[in-house]
Amino acid sequence: MTVKGKLPSPSATVDVSALPTGKLYLPDRWLFEDGDSDMQKARQFSPDFSFLISHPSGEHILFDLGMRKELENNPDVIRADYPYISPVVPKDATDLLDEGPVKSSDISTVVFSHLHFDHTGDPAKFSHATFVTGPGSSAATTPGYPRAAKSPFLSVVIEHPKYRELSFETDPWVPIGPFERAYDYFSDGSFYLIETPGHMPGHLGALAHTGTDEWVFLGGDCCHHRALLVGARPVSTTVGPNGTPSFHKDPLTAISTIEKVNMLQSGGDVMAALAHDAILEGLMPLYPEKLNGWKGAQWKQDIDDIVEQMYSR
Repeated sequence: MTVKGKLPSPSATVDVSALPTGKLYLPDRWLFEDGDSDMQKARQFSPDFSFLISHPSGEHILFDLGMRKELENNPDVIRADYPYISPVVPKDATDLLDEGPVKSSDISTVVFSHLHFDHTGDPAKFSHATFVTGPGSSAATTPGYPRAAKSPFLSVVIEHPKYRELSFETDPWVPIGPFERAYDYFSDGSFYLIETPGHMPGHLGALAHTGTDEWVFLGGDCCHHRALLVGARPVSTTVGPNGTPSFHKDPLTAISTIEKVNMLQSGGDVMAALAHDAILEGLMPLYPEKLNGWKGAQWKQDIDDIVEQMYSR
């Protein structure tokens, strides 16, 4: 058991690469409680990152799929928000992988941080892989689109023949850092799936060991903007997409999770890579390059310097 706030020191590592699987814009008011209410003019540019995890055993997994190129195939309620979010997908996860050394056919598992459209991509392109989600994901998204015409979730994920939902009852979970529950995916301390609740049921973050005293935290949608992560602006709790009152199913829990992520990344050993963090554009190397060695390359220091300049009080 790890001491709260401390991380283990495993010998095993994984390689991590970022995939720029699309771009969209998020209305200010969806993100920030003090945001501008004009949801078409006041928007934040948001990349959409997925991540390739390569284990020394030769196993390759994806953390999220980003968006699909065939945007017309998304659920109706998602397409209704296109005037606000303006999604663009020049290349999807399959295209990006197949341009590099690890091909899409090499992926054995896709771990979904959660089941929103900008993270599930086109699941059919990875029909050979196992799909893994966090506890409660299927109950929160059943039956899904198109079985339920007004659902924002794709039914194809939870109906996949190789679908696996982690369980709090039958799978082993351990505390790590400030988080109460982490699942040691490869059973060697190199890659943990972490319960990061609040955004929606089943939401997972991940913590990848990329070198000695060096980790990368993959945040999914536990936090949508660096200003929210560092507490420079308040999380929106009253306006969200699809007519919902918040971007997060449980806003107060989401805020608590964000605080834990900030605690984790505030030290010198963890670099946070959020799925929609625009600050990472141009600073974080992209596949086939790796995020390993970020400490020596001072990428986190560069990010922290920009954040300090933008949000110093």
